Amino acid sequence: MKPIDLHVHLLGNGLAGSGCRAQRVWWQEPFVRIISRSIGVTEDPVSSHLDAAYLQRLRSWLDESSLAGAVVLACDDVYQEDGVPRPDLSRIYVPNDYVLDVARREPRFLPAISIHPARKDALELLEAGVEAGAVLLKLLPCVQMIDPGLPRHRPFWKRMAELQLPLLAHTGGEFSLPTYRPDLCNPVCLRPVLELGVTVIAAHCGAPSLPWGRDFSPEFLDLRNSFPNLYGDISALSQPQHFRTIKRVLKNPERILYGSDYPVVTSVFWSRLARWISAGEAERLWKIRNPLQRKLELTRVLGFPDTIFSGVYDVLRPTAALTKLRVEAGAMRV
Repeated sequence: MKPIDLHVHLLGNGLAGSGCRAQRVWWQEPFVRIISRSIGVTEDPVSSHLDAAYLQRLRSWLDESSLAGAVVLACDDVYQEDGVPRPDLSRIYVPNDYVLDVARREPRFLPAISIHPARKDALELLEAGVEAGAVLLKLLPCVQMIDPGLPRHRPFWKRMAELQLPLLAHTGGEFSLPTYRPDLCNPVCLRPVLELGVTVIAAHCGAPSLPWGRDFSPEFLDLRNSFPNLYGDISALSQPQHFRTIKRVLKNPERILYGSDYPVVTSVFWSRLARWISAGEAERLWKIRNPLQRKLELTRVLGFPDTIFSGVYDVLRPTAALTKLRVEAGAMRV
């Protein structure tokens, strides 16, 4: 059965009309160059061709991989609690319309919308996104300043539950984007959403983004024991600061799902240094140029069960596009 990558980012500068925005930060430039080399995008960051080049490269990596498809993520602006937008605080913006349009043109891309629940039009956008084929909703509470426990957000979460739209919520540390609410890195902040019946996927399982960061994976695992509608994904987990999290979820991989966090770089070196993989396996993985395939193969070598892949099909909101991928992947018959 061919897997689906649950966690793939669309990015762009919007100079060709995509509506995307990306704010450059000087101290991140070395990391941006590393990522650009890793995914094979050589366009200048201020080129009007960047968005198309990024999308075409992602499509080619998908063509050359053993994946059935990928969930591509939108990213909404930061909003204040009173619904005032703060684009000045939003380092990255990827509009829903762009993601939905990309998915219409490429059926292997499943659209994930992003709607800040403080928006005055949040419920209207939620209905429209589901009608357009969204398979989940992506948010970063610590970055977008979203306190899931605020009473004013309850109608939004309740409607998500009614629409069977899962929430992919960032948990743990964040390196690429500014963290305005560190208290919302802890997965326990998602309890009010879970209590209302929303299926929640805790991205990164609460792992730290930096070596000195706090690992919230124990809190994630405790919360998972209490809520059968809580899942985690292993996106981005390949660096040494992630090893405690990986060990914990490998011991009990129940309701752990597969995602890459593309274009984040997947490291093979650290798994070999920790002797989690053999020299032969490390050499084979190092030779895989395709970043989507490298993460997929590393996940298998680390010993994650097949349920990490098959579970993705069962968690995403069922749409015609997902059903088509499922049939093509051999997971069901028409």
